[in-house]
Amino acid sequence: MRRSTRRAPGRRLILTAAALASLIVGYYLGQHWQRRALADLSAIIYPAGRAIDYPRGLTISDGDQRWRIFLVADTSQAQCRQLMRHFAAVVNRLATTPEIQERLRLVVLAYDRPDAEALAAFTGGVGWTEVVVGAQDELDRLSGQLGIAPGGRDWCNSYQASSVLVAPDRTAWALIPYEGAAIMAHNISSIIAFVE
Repeated sequence: MRRSTRRAPGRRLILTAAALASLIVGYYLGQHWQRRALADLSAIIYPAGRAIDYPRGLTISDGDQRWRIFLVADTSQAQCRQLMRHFAAVVNRLATTPEIQERLRLVVLAYDRPDAEALAAFTGGVGWTEVVVGAQDELDRLSGQLGIAPGGRDWCNSYQASSVLVAPDRTAWALIPYEGAAIMAHNISSIIAFVE
């Protein structure tokens, strides 16, 4: 008859402590690895996020789990229509992460107050864009909070084409500079994956 071997209590304690230590070390190494990836991005990350208050006079769909990229524009300008095509390329690049792509919306703060026909022409009927029209003081208040208030009349140039990534809970997490579509898509997906 074989005797069952039981480990001594001291040995069990050492094995338990070693297992816990490896879990803790693994967790902190994973966190360090994720943060290092964010440091390599060209986006400007807000480490603690910034709470954003949507003015009541602006109709921004809310209460869903969508991430939003806010941008200011004059929808009548040719440069802004070209910028929309660029964002279409960014959204297409996010096809590698469909769970992020389907929850992302571009929110254009339209300073030119376009009518329904002009809006349809500007968006081309795509479902990933929301155009917000309202009083200029309310648009100014929101764009000021976001840090993308328009300056001058040269709309949608590479300096004014930066956008802000906002989480479903109305927390701004990053300023996304205008760059190549692949770089912007990588920045956006990396930040969303990190925050979630």
